[in-house]
Amino acid sequence: MRLLPRTDSARPAARRATPIALAVAASLALGGCRAAVLAYGSNVAAAKANADAFAAALEARFTNVARNPKFSAARMRIARYAFAPSKLGNDSSIWTGLRTPRTGVDRVLEVQVGLIGAQYLFAARRSVPMPVRTGDSRHLIALEQLAENDWAWRTRVDNAIGAMPPSRADDITRALFLSAERPAAAVRADYHTMLPRTTAALGRLFTIDSIATVPQGDGSTLVTLEITVSGDRLKRGFPAFAKYIRNYVEPARYRYRLTDRRGADWFDAEARNQLLTVRFRSHDGQLQPLVGAARLMPDTLQIHVDALAKISVFTVGVTNMQGEFVHTNGARERGWAMRFTKDPEWHLPLITERLLRSPLHRPFEGKGVFFTLGFRTGPNGQTLLTRETDVTVRESAIMRFLGNLGFTAMSDYAGRVEEEESRFIAESMAAFRADVAAMTAK
Repeated sequence: MRLLPRTDSARPAARRATPIALAVAASLALGGCRAAVLAYGSNVAAAKANADAFAAALEARFTNVARNPKFSAARMRIARYAFAPSKLGNDSSIWTGLRTPRTGVDRVLEVQVGLIGAQYLFAARRSVPMPVRTGDSRHLIALEQLAENDWAWRTRVDNAIGAMPPSRADDITRALFLSAERPAAAVRADYHTMLPRTTAALGRLFTIDSIATVPQGDGSTLVTLEITVSGDRLKRGFPAFAKYIRNYVEPARYRYRLTDRRGADWFDAEARNQLLTVRFRSHDGQLQPLVGAARLMPDTLQIHVDALAKISVFTVGVTNMQGEFVHTNGARERGWAMRFTKDPEWHLPLITERLLRSPLHRPFEGKGVFFTLGFRTGPNGQTLLTRETDVTVRESAIMRFLGNLGFTAMSDYAGRVEEEESRFIAESMAAFRADVAAMTAK
């Protein structure tokens, strides 16, 4: 059995373009109704237990994070040379294993993660088992040389989040969309009333400026949310995190759009000038095309991505990156898979004009860039929140240039910024757990 799926593409160890706090904040903000929390289980007791376990797992993940020396050094080396993997291939200090019948890959770094005392410890070691305790996780990073300059990265992270059945992910998603099919004032009052502690905790990072819910003639509702992301309110308790938000997140521009094969838009989220605008249309908790007749959403959509970030004095990124977006709906899993096989339009500094750009095509060749996020049934009654990435890079001058830019952002993030972000998320999840306990006691 292979440790990781063997494909022609992979992705370097995750490097954050924007902090995970934004994703956590957005998901909790949209879940600000009692019905959405109750969707975690078949009854109030199960919903409370599952929602609390999920939040407790995330809270643990960001509580007093520590790393053993091997992993601490390895993650920075991988971040430094993710786009120049030849620097890593023969560095035995990084890897916990080489090619074996069990792993089926050239080099692998396995990391066992969990609460040890009061610390959430990342420890690099061999033969890490699947997590069986809520909050624990397993991280795998694999590197394989495919050709002289082609290197495949594959990563997988499994987080144990409690006993919530994977199928509940669909119920929660439906409840979230259904909660928006009400007058805007009711939606706003709901999350303030039902999640007061969470709203206060996350309000230090972002605010929902406006909510527009417009009933349509067919009974559906067109929803527009405008959310401001700002580091200003973080300065007092999280000064380094606030500075990082100001330097990296606030100037970022990105857009994620889902369309069907007819070209109809089903979901649109765009961030520009600190304002994130989210648009969708829902009927009975089911997404509908933003314009046109109501119909069932297909399992396979097209995803369109624009992502531009400022790093140092440069603005870099891609526009018109298109891929396939698939909703996985198995008996033991629920989730989403994305695969990108078409070249995007690259936006790079003028300094790169003299560099050969053909290596930028390599990640999208063959099976392309692949990413999955989902819930799967795991051992010991645990459900696993799992993410996998595959991408292949062709080492070259232009890839080394991009790698250096990425490492600049990583260097700015590692240390105090990361510590403050972790504390922010842990506090937010603790607030959410307190709100769930109060909500389900009513």
